[in-house]
Formats: sequence, structure tokens, C-alpha cells
Amino acid sequence: MAKQKSARLLVIGGAEDPDEDRMEILPYFVEMAGGKQARIVVCSSPSENPEEKVRVYRKLFEKIGVAEVIDAPISSRVEAADPELVAAVERATAVFFTGGDQLRLTALVAGTPFGECVRERLFHDGLVVGGTSAGAAAMSSTMVIGGPSDGTVRRQDVDLAPGLNYWSDAVVDTHFNQRGRVNRSLTIFAHNPQILGIGIDENTAVDVVPGRGFTVVGAGAVTVFDGRVSHTSAPDAADGDVLAVIDSKVHVLPAGYGLDLKTLRPTLPGGAEIAAA
Repeated sequence: MAKQKSARLLVIGGAEDPDEDRMEILPYFVEMAGGKQARIVVCSSPSENPEEKVRVYRKLFEKIGVAEVIDAPISSRVEAADPELVAAVERATAVFFTGGDQLRLTALVAGTPFGECVRERLFHDGLVVGGTSAGAAAMSSTMVIGGPSDGTVRRQDVDLAPGLNYWSDAVVDTHFNQRGRVNRSLTIFAHNPQILGIGIDENTAVDVVPGRGFTVVGAGAVTVFDGRVSHTSAPDAADGDVLAVIDSKVHVLPAGYGLDLKTLRPTLPGGAEIAAA
């Protein structure tokens, strides 16, 4: 009986590789997918202009050098049931979700034949799944869909919805330090202490093996919020109340650093775990 392969994700904070001549994130994704033998399905469902978004990423992936790019500008759940698209996922080595609106992605893809094929192959066949901005935010079990980037920590400061759940017990926020989204993450785990908050900067990504660990790639940082707090006032707070969040842990991890998802301890470049103080 063949051994089940580990799922693997590349979760990107948005605005990746602004200079095409100095790309790092997308070539890394291509290597994950098989290098020059990679066959990548580009799903642009999050975008309001999916055809144009597909063309942008087709150009980038072809410039890097892959065997095949398959367009999936899905704009309805009927299209997500297209047998040809499902067959494309069956032969692909990777699927890439573009940016846009994460609610569009889940509304158009979750539970469809296309979406179920991606999930099945991710967790059983070693399909690599990548996503940027909205496409990254949708990968976690709990998905941020809105909320102000200014202000303090209040219940009303964040709106949540179920994500695609490729990465369970986590919530991903993108464009993190560029848009000042610390208060959103603190609000989330004030109400959901079992959830790990992952804030990813632009042109930065995490290479994730769900349930095992991740490594940071790119130019910025990943901010990790360990939500196992000793106290929060969230259960009794009104929407406009400032929340108390006591004994939270925050890690800021640049490229090469990572996190063991079993122990929730950061790791050094090379993989050695950092002991608790």
C-alpha cells in the first residue's frame, strides 16, 4: 500500500516578487511543484477580473519555466464542476489561488467538484497548494474577511468566516505589517484561544506542512500569535468594549526561521527548536 504524502502549502502575504527580475517567492513555489516539470492550475476566483489575473500569473510562471500552466478563471459554481477543470487538477502538481476577495473564493469553489479534488489531492497525493493575499487568507480554518486596521482590540474590530481549512486551528492575515493588522489578530484569539494567529508580510510566505511545522521565505517577517492566553474578558464584553488579553505570546520570524506546529516553539534556520525561556 502506497504511503500517503504530506500536504504542503505556500501561504503568501501578498505583493510577492514586485521585480520580475529578482523573483524569490514564485520560483520557490515552482520548485515545490516540481521545477521545470511543474504543472500548475491557476485559480483566479478571488478576483473580480479573473481572466486578466490568470494572464498575469501565466506570464510569470512561464517566465520562471514550467511544463504547463492551466487557466482556471472560475466565476461560478457551475464552472467549478467542469470535468475538464477537475481533470486538470488530477494531472497537476500544484494549484495556485490568486488575490482578490477570499469570500469570492470560498463561495465559488468550496464544496464543488473542483474544490473537492484540490482537497483530496492535497491531503492524499502530495499536491502543492499556494495562494497569495486573499488566496492565502482562505487556506486557514478561520478566515478574516474584514475589519479596520486601526484602533484597539474590540470585538467589532474583525469579521470572520469559515475558510477552506487546509490549515486547521489557524487564521492567516496578509499584508500584515504594511497595513498595521496587529489589533485584528489579537481580537481573533481573544475569542478563539485555540487558534494560532499568523500575520504574513508582503513579499513573504510560509512553507507549511500542516500539523507539523512551517518555514519562512521572502523579504519580510511572519508574526505568530500564540493564543493560549491565561485570561481574556471577551466572554462578557460588548462589541465596543476594549478587550483584556493576558499572557499572549508573540514571535516575529524572518526568513529561515519557522515554527513547530506540535510544540508551538519557534525554530532556527536549519530546524533546531528554540528552548523556552
